[in-house]
Amino acid sequence: MFGNWLVALAEALALTGAEDVNAASSEQLNQAWTLMGATAELSPAEIAAGIATQSELELADFGARERHVTALIPSEVAHRRNVFPLRCDDAHVWVATGNPLSQDARREVRELTGRTVVFEIAPPDSIAQRIDLEYGPLSAEEAERSAAALHTTSEPTGPHILVVDDEVGQRTLIRSILEEAGFRVGLASDGPSAVELMANDPTFDLVTLDYWLDKMNGLRVLQHIRAHRSPNISDIPVIMVTGADDRQIEMSLFEAGADDFVTKPLDTPLFVLRVRAVLRRRRFR
Repeated sequence: MFGNWLVALAEALALTGAEDVNAASSEQLNQAWTLMGATAELSPAEIAAGIATQSELELADFGARERHVTALIPSEVAHRRNVFPLRCDDAHVWVATGNPLSQDARREVRELTGRTVVFEIAPPDSIAQRIDLEYGPLSAEEAERSAAALHTTSEPTGPHILVVDDEVGQRTLIRSILEEAGFRVGLASDGPSAVELMANDPTFDLVTLDYWLDKMNGLRVLQHIRAHRSPNISDIPVIMVTGADDRQIEMSLFEAGADDFVTKPLDTPLFVLRVRAVLRRRRFR
């Protein structure tokens, strides 16, 4: 509903009237948080707690930050992405953000630091205050460079994947993983809406389908897909997502036409490799 941020919390609260709000810039991010607070009557701290819960991330602890870590991220990047570095080790950097779905921020910080980025949640106003305190205001040159970089940011252009899961947090997690890997992502909360999306949009290249769906379990949805009269739907590759490593379930999925399956909790690198492998096999059909 909010485009590219707070999807989980917005859906959970069934908010409306926010179609034009996104978080492409710090200004828009602040507008989105303000709208969320006004519509749902939530304080910034309550919004942050909700995002942390839905996204399965920690709340940012500014008191435990390491002073030297600010050297990893330039001032104009911190201001433009509204992110604040908290601490780091040899492999990771922990960063405060108000937009945990910002793949552009994650990608830019990763490229700058050479570390895996771990987001922690904080209200954007709090982050902006910390940035001003530690980095100072942007110079005219930095502001110009920051604005130019924002306008040249590209959206994912890779294969189009439909994620079907009735748990908002899980949909958000898988979306984040796939967008981080460069895929375009669509979302559906149940089988019927997934089939309808595929019928209306022939650009989907692959489906990830949760096994434990409420209205119609994933096995039945898979059977419905394979029996569909349109080849665009019946032939689409499907990766099943299950909550348990069960041989009987695995056999039933492959018998019904699954191309592969993964178990929760997701092993992110392996999950992305499996998606790419299934897409690669599809090209040789």
